[in-house]
Amino acid sequence: MKPLRLLYAARTALLRVIPLVRDTRVPLSLKIAAAVIGVLIISPIDLFGDIPVLGALDDGALLALLCMWFVRQASKHVERNVTPRPGDVLAVR
Repeated sequence: MKPLRLLYAARTALLRVIPLVRDTRVPLSLKIAAAVIGVLIISPIDLFGDIPVLGALDDGALLALLCMWFVRQASKHVERNVTPRPGDVLAVR
């Protein structure tokens, strides 16, 4: 994946995280797991913490990947729980 495409995907995912966290259809266990992983990523105990530039870059990259993972997993739950309205074209009878 090209770096610019990855940055765009991370930006898009970041914008979708907060509405999905507020959505009641997303399981609480998924929200808690993402929060715990996020705290572990930004904790002071870090693999590349001693290298000046790499310490911030790996945290940013891991947080971007976490956002993209959370959006993908939460979207599955939201799509699964959508019930079609009677006037929808996609309604199955």
